Amino acid sequence: MANTSINELSKSLETLYLDGKLEEAVDFLLKNKPVLSPIDFHYNLGVVYTKLGQFGPGRYQFELAMKEGYLGSDILNNLNVIKSQIQVADISSSDHFYDQLLNTFSSIPMAYSFSIALVLILTLLILFRVKLLKSKKFLAVSIFFSLTPIALHSYFITGKSFAISINEMKIYEGPSAIYDVKQTMPGGAKFITGKSDKGWFYIDYPVEISGWVKKEDIGLL
Repeated sequence: MANTSINELSKSLETLYLDGKLEEAVDFLLKNKPVLSPIDFHYNLGVVYTKLGQFGPGRYQFELAMKEGYLGSDILNNLNVIKSQIQVADISSSDHFYDQLLNTFSSIPMAYSFSIALVLILTLLILFRVKLLKSKKFLAVSIFFSLTPIALHSYFITGKSFAISINEMKIYEGPSAIYDVKQTMPGGAKFITGKSDKGWFYIDYPVEISGWVKKEDIGLL
């Protein structure tokens, strides 16, 4: 029954999408969120929003799908479409190497780093078992370095709050609308927030767009 229900939902959603009834498709997805997997819900909602030209909500949903563990060529292609449309100096397009690393590790589910480390460790243990690798000391050191993907992922992600601008977003010099506006960003920009102050968040990275933004203008990942 569950599979039949999911198949029927997929067909209904596809029909709405092909008929160009995109607003109805959004409502359909929101209504059926409880019976969809998080990845299916966020990915499909991202597709519909992007088709509507709402790049902020679209990218936000794609990033949430990636956070849930999905990293396919289709979602990467959709994100590239959004980036080409908004063309802003956010963390994904920054020229700074550190910003690029932050963006890369934020876009890869932690499960992937665990999987890479596990494969490396299992390979080493197999090589040791069949005696192609004989030194226990070398084995121990190699296993230690096999944990590098997990350590790097944790280093670049832990303690950092990534966010997406949902709509056009004004960046202020201080945590209030009484301050001057430094610049305006379109929906779909990705950045890292730091301190907060009564409904305002400060953009830490990239430094080119640092400043204060309203909580309601961003989607935290």
